[in-house]
Amino acid sequence: MAVLMTTEFEASADQYDQVQKALDIANNPPDGWIAHTAQDLGGKIKVIDVWESPEAFGAFAESRLGPTIAETLGDDAPPPPVPEFTELHNAETA
Repeated sequence: MAVLMTTEFEASADQYDQVQKALDIANNPPDGWIAHTAQDLGGKIKVIDVWESPEAFGAFAESRLGPTIAETLGDDAPPPPVPEFTELHNAETA
């Protein structure tokens, strides 16, 4: 069953955009990813994703997200956030 993943972390919209560009999710989607949203909270970013499982997100975070953040932002990288997962009853995409 799909899960909703939510997290917030200290980052500017520009930092978020730099990491997103480097990840190139649109052209190289990670295994298990279903949907992604991000909200700029003014110094913080809130992410709400849908994943096939917490393990799918964990594999992506370890293999791609973490290294890309470190490489793209260097010393300006925020501390890793702690994601929260909630099992979904249904997940559909357009």
